[in-house]
Amino acid sequence: MTLSTLENSITVLGALNMDLIMDLERPAKPGETVLGEKFYTAPGGKGGNQAVAAARVSKMNSVNFLGSVGNDSYGTELTDYLVNENIVTSNINIDKNNHSGIAIIFTDINGENYVNAVYGANEIRNNKIINSFNKNIKNTKILITQNEMDEKITLSCMEIAIKNNIPIILDPAPFKKSLKNEYYKMADIITPNEIEAEYMTGIEIKNIDDAKKAGNKLFDQKIKNIIITLGENGAFLVNNETEKYYPPHSVREVKASVGAGDAFTGILGASLSSGMILDEAIKIAIVGSALSTTKDGAQESMPYYSEIEEIIV
Repeated sequence: MTLSTLENSITVLGALNMDLIMDLERPAKPGETVLGEKFYTAPGGKGGNQAVAAARVSKMNSVNFLGSVGNDSYGTELTDYLVNENIVTSNINIDKNNHSGIAIIFTDINGENYVNAVYGANEIRNNKIINSFNKNIKNTKILITQNEMDEKITLSCMEIAIKNNIPIILDPAPFKKSLKNEYYKMADIITPNEIEAEYMTGIEIKNIDDAKKAGNKLFDQKIKNIIITLGENGAFLVNNETEKYYPPHSVREVKASVGAGDAFTGILGASLSSGMILDEAIKIAIVGSALSTTKDGAQESMPYYSEIEEIIV
């Protein structure tokens, strides 16, 4: 089964990166060489990851992707992967003057990941993306976006969504000091992890009580719904109705956590697009996020709804 979503109802605006992944005991220190155990490439980028996460729990062609790739082999591979996931790719811009985005990722023996990205074509300001969103606005029920692209492109698309009463989920990653509080207030939901929430509030999050304090500080800044994702410790929601902790879903073995946060955001968006209430959508997203850590890769690790359904039923 899949969530009951409409064709092109979920628009994801974000980056596509080719991930260059190395599994090793730990990252090297300056001047040191550490031998890795495994190297592989996999399609990634927060936008791409979230789009695949949403598509795998939704009906065919329910996800429309907006973004840019370079005119290179990585760009072709990244787009083809989305096509194979039944994601609408006709609005992806091909930039002939810039390379596709890449991310070099180190995954240690504990499943923790260290990401270094060069966004390339993703960062170029291209109004074609805004125009594409405008043309597809009638089909859109929700907009999912992040901080990976040129901020004026993201801002313009969020403004269009607001004018058309389309809910916005904003993953504030990577954190950018240049983005002010007014920007985050535009979103209906933000999904920072512990580090991003710390950058946004100055509160170091070591436990659930810290997450509650950070969430309340963001709510005091007039942000509507704050969901702080806590990795293996679950998530914490703050809005005008509740302050609620959501416990994690435990898995037997963690292979890599590289796409877990994106799994959460993408599945959350798809669930809300299907008409699910926020409380239930968060519970499903937590299960999906945990399942993603049991597989290698980023987009490749995103779970299908049938896998989630086995656990939540």
